[in-house]
Amino acid sequence: MIIFSKIKAGALQFVLFIGTIIVLLLFAFILINQSHSLFDKQTDILVDLVRVSDNALIESFSMTVQEGNGVDLPGNHGLGIRSNVTKEYWGLLEKRNSVSIKGKLQFEKSAFVGYRNPDIPALYVRDDNRPMVIVGEAKISGDAYLPERGIKIGNILGYGYTRPQLVYGNTFQSNAQLPELCSQVDQQLKLMTGSTYRPKGNTVTLKQDLMVKNSFKEETIVVQGSDYLNLEKVTLIGNVVVWAMDKIQVRATSQLRDVVLVAPQIEIEQGTRGSFQAIASERIVVGKGCELEYPTLLAVQEANTSDQAVNTLRDPVIAIESGSSIAGAIIYSNKGKTKGMPKYIGIDREATITGEVYCDQALELKGSIYGSVTTGSFISFENGNTYLNHLFNGTINSELLPDEYCGLVYDCETTNGIAKWLY
Repeated sequence: MIIFSKIKAGALQFVLFIGTIIVLLLFAFILINQSHSLFDKQTDILVDLVRVSDNALIESFSMTVQEGNGVDLPGNHGLGIRSNVTKEYWGLLEKRNSVSIKGKLQFEKSAFVGYRNPDIPALYVRDDNRPMVIVGEAKISGDAYLPERGIKIGNILGYGYTRPQLVYGNTFQSNAQLPELCSQVDQQLKLMTGSTYRPKGNTVTLKQDLMVKNSFKEETIVVQGSDYLNLEKVTLIGNVVVWAMDKIQVRATSQLRDVVLVAPQIEIEQGTRGSFQAIASERIVVGKGCELEYPTLLAVQEANTSDQAVNTLRDPVIAIESGSSIAGAIIYSNKGKTKGMPKYIGIDREATITGEVYCDQALELKGSIYGSVTTGSFISFENGNTYLNHLFNGTINSELLPDEYCGLVYDCETTNGIAKWLY
């Protein structure tokens, strides 16, 4: 016997509801699967963009890149990625920017770049038709370019030369002119130390506890205030310029990273730590026990006059006091001829420079330079006496310069290395 029964409408609605849920779940699964597939493809493309951006920036070293004009690198390794590399100067450091694009995706990367020289000489002394004199416990390790009259042993306050060799390396004859810095760096230095220089960017007034962190992908922020700026308890990182009409004083309580300081006079207080560029038209003083990390750069460019006033001062234009360590470059440029005693860079006892010193007048070296020195002459002040072209107790050793160091570019050279990747 067959019994017929009616199915209730609620049951049909439940079946339809379950069916709809199953269909939605299937669609969701398909959508998630496609999303994952698309995400994987985009991830692969982004990885390619990052790699190509790095390679494009490095490949640009073999090309001529003019400031303000980019270099295009199309069709990278069949990936269909277009790259463009541009350059500009951040202070005195060359900054290159690489942008790689594929479709609507792009990746941008920036870096400070410089010259990596595996055969960097320890010393280059201008030939002023007089010999260089070495005294005390001074030591030169590495190749040296010396005047035609060479190097000889001297005596200061009864101290003679204590080592068996004058130079621990090969010697070559120097010229009457020092090697010239890259013309673009020289022009940038003149511009930033000129009386008409004004940095461009969004202005921020200096105040205590100021904190500014600015990416190099954003517009420059300019910190300014009165003629005298006291950088106490401030944190400044990245694309930031600090500018004053008279003087900037950096306190040990400040945190500075990759910023540029511009003023006629810059004083860095004892115990300061950080990495930055300090560019002045008169004087820079680095106090005792400072630790300035790579790529720090200190530079003084004075007015270019052919016949400057008599120099009667014994204060160095760039003073590095005892116990301080600096990784980077120090530059003093003064193409005018000073009457009387030459102006000079002073590096005190137990101070160390890892990098380069470029000085077209005189250098008083009592500390250590692990890298290279290019100077017009040496000078030493002892017991009220002045000894011209004397190196007394200082150490120069190019063999201790790290292989990764990228430094100053000269006119006969081209950029070939990454100093620091930016953010």
